[in-house]
Amino acid sequence: MSTSMVPTTSKQGVPEIFHVPHVETGFRTPHQPWSYYLYSFFQKHNECLNCWTHLLGMCLTLLRASQFAERHDLIEDPHMWPLTAGLIAMAIMYFCSTINHCFSSKSELVFYTTAMIDYAGIGIFGVGGVVLHYHYCHDDALVTSWQRAAAVASSVAMGILMCLSCSVTMFIYEPPYPFARTLWQISSALALYLLNSVPIVLRLLQYGSGDIWHSSLDHHTQQMIWSAAAAFFFGADIPERFLPGRFDFVGHSHQIFHICVIMMAEKQLEGITHELERLGPKFSTMALPTFWNSIGAVILGIVFNGLLVISCHFYVRKMFYVRNMVDKKTKIQ
Repeated sequence: MSTSMVPTTSKQGVPEIFHVPHVETGFRTPHQPWSYYLYSFFQKHNECLNCWTHLLGMCLTLLRASQFAERHDLIEDPHMWPLTAGLIAMAIMYFCSTINHCFSSKSELVFYTTAMIDYAGIGIFGVGGVVLHYHYCHDDALVTSWQRAAAVASSVAMGILMCLSCSVTMFIYEPPYPFARTLWQISSALALYLLNSVPIVLRLLQYGSGDIWHSSLDHHTQQMIWSAAAAFFFGADIPERFLPGRFDFVGHSHQIFHICVIMMAEKQLEGITHELERLGPKFSTMALPTFWNSIGAVILGIVFNGLLVISCHFYVRKMFYVRNMVDKKTKIQ
């Protein structure tokens, strides 16, 4: 492994597309073997903590899945299918993010492709969140089966549109990327999150009308706070904005964003744990979830976002090919 390590470099040593606002050092060298980027998990560079945080998040999700599996039948019991769908979506989101931060420095084409894989994972995570909340975070009197089906179908469409929106902004904006690109990313994710939050808001309104506060709402409220914090650090570039180069390895806003996402996901699952305790006695009188309103919705999100990533990958490859041909002609002339 030690023979595969290549020293990191400053931002002057890598193409502009790899630059990160207010980060000056710790960039991995492009165009190295794939093993170099895999081994860089154990090297000090400016993406190292981003790799490890969401790898840790994926491990926490798998641990949560094993704990749920000890108490519930995640496969045979249709009432548990939404939980299974949410856990799958969450694990995929973490995995896609880890892939992005681990291999994005390989080349410009890989940079674009892994970023789109990351966006696809976020869209799938949004679908899983909607499935969880619309099945567990309300009473049947508040959300009917028709509303639930419409929300889940809408989440699949919005997850695809979010992936498309974030991917397209990589093509239409040139680095250094303007804030408009960040605004597109946040707004598309926000739209999906607002759909996600409707059952929780309905429960909060129900409490305001005189019903008893349930312990699950403590965790749902904290989840929403962590979500707001995640959006803030994703778009604000704080603290590195004020001290460029000082937070290249530890303390960068994207690292804080990752931690906020992990806490948001943990609070979501903690809230669902309390919801299952609340709804357990009522399951016999509640409508059964369907496959397509639970696991099937996440599968559709995976398929369509996967096809979108593949299509965009070939578009970017063609874009680079045309650009290289134009550059060659210019040099000849």
